[in-house]
Amino acid sequence: MSRVVILGATGMLGNNVYSVLQDKYDLVLTARDKQKLTLLDGVHGGMDKHEVLEFDAEKVYEDFLVNKGYAENYLSRFLDQLGTFDYAINAIGITNHYSVESKDLMLFVNGVLPHIFAREWGSKLIHITTDCAFNGVTGAPYSEDSHKTPNDLYGLSKSIGEPTDCLTIRTSIIGKELEGARGLLAWFLLQEGKEIRGFSNHFWNGITAEQFGKICDQIMQNRDLYPTTGIYHVFSDVVSKHQILLSFQKKFKLNCKIIEDPEPKLNRTLTTVKELNNKLRVPSFSAMVEDL
Repeated sequence: MSRVVILGATGMLGNNVYSVLQDKYDLVLTARDKQKLTLLDGVHGGMDKHEVLEFDAEKVYEDFLVNKGYAENYLSRFLDQLGTFDYAINAIGITNHYSVESKDLMLFVNGVLPHIFAREWGSKLIHITTDCAFNGVTGAPYSEDSHKTPNDLYGLSKSIGEPTDCLTIRTSIIGKELEGARGLLAWFLLQEGKEIRGFSNHFWNGITAEQFGKICDQIMQNRDLYPTTGIYHVFSDVVSKHQILLSFQKKFKLNCKIIEDPEPKLNRTLTTVKELNNKLRVPSFSAMVEDL
């Protein structure tokens, strides 16, 4: 059984990846706060079968500052604890929700740390990046050859953190969270009895976090069939944010009123000049929602 590291196992992406992989691999789960792993176990179960390690990217950042560009002490201890493994999935990231309070930390965690991981692990690493590398105003759909045009700090930080010496998947994700309501789905599930807006000219063709886990599984199970390094776009069919909310409403039977709103306009949809997305046979958006 392959040994797989999930970095950031308690986040929105990490917990969904864990739910897919937990019965198929010998997992090492990392989290800033190991107490949060009790939430993971409460939702998905199976924690007793897997190894748990603390990994706090902020401590790597502190070492980086103190040692003038070398993130060695905390990271080296973590790497020694980790030992050998077959694959690592980097689900660590700081989103827009924290950008005002921690701009430098965001740039380090999203922009620098992926390159450190790629330097250490090379093709063992599967890293996720975002469609926010593009501004969504002009040029869509965007391919791997498109010029990056991020228009906020989050997009900039993620666009910096796209190593090419590992497998970097550029996509956009939605999914269930263990706690909080930072993402679109978690926010929507709190809108019972309310009137909300759905943007009919805001277009998206990402995937669910669970589907990302399935893609990682597919790649790891058949490694010789898929690329090991480079940046690749992964996406599904195009929907509007208004259509997304209507799909959520149908799936979760939430009693709220969704008002179609044509503004603002945004289109960060992806396309590809490579073969990976076709090989993966990504399901339709409606099929992925049914599996939520």
